Amino acid sequence: MKFLAVFAAALVALTSPAWAAAPAKAKTRAATPARIVLPTNVRPDRYEIHITPDADHLTFKGGEKIALTVLKATDRIVLNAADLEFKAVSLSGAKAAPRTVLDPGRQTAAFVFAKPLAPGRYTLSIAYTGKIYEQASGLFALDYEGKAGKQRALYTQFENSDARRLAPLWDEPGVKAVFALTVDAPAGQMAVSNMPVAQTTPAADGLQSVRFADSPKMSSYLLFMGLGDF
Repeated sequence: MKFLAVFAAALVALTSPAWAAAPAKAKTRAATPARIVLPTNVRPDRYEIHITPDADHLTFKGGEKIALTVLKATDRIVLNAADLEFKAVSLSGAKAAPRTVLDPGRQTAAFVFAKPLAPGRYTLSIAYTGKIYEQASGLFALDYEGKAGKQRALYTQFENSDARRLAPLWDEPGVKAVFALTVDAPAGQMAVSNMPVAQTTPAADGLQSVRFADSPKMSSYLLFMGLGDF
């Protein structure tokens, strides 16, 4: 009976004039600014991303190859990027490296070429560095007490638009592509991602290179990486 009384009171509150008027008040709030949308003249088809984390110094090195299709002639390729420092950029078929134009406010990077790119397929190669955060944004660190004392694990959190903090890409849910991820992990730690491990090979400085199988075509925010003593 007590439950029925509470339910009845809640139902009355929900149907009262005061409650019904609430949505009307919301209309008086300032309009939300229009979201930033990337140009649609270039489409990503496949990302090949190689990450080497330095958990102790909260940084990482990144290497990326993006197989893309230019749908309409353009002199620039614009994608999302945040807190990334670009070291080298090149495009297959282009003799000179593009000029890199960053817009931190809009979180975009534009690679501008001397001549317009003709429609067709290309590979964009990028070397860069990034930050490991101490809060759940992009690639972040989580410290905990384990058998060996204080330990650190790494995870990614990309919803809704923080994949751009791990790699330069089209960070929009409607722009889908295949992801091929490789992580250089300390030997003895486990790297996990969306897909099964395809290959593990020894790397320099006590690391092992873990390559995961290609993902299905998916949105950027669905990509995941974890690294630690699991």
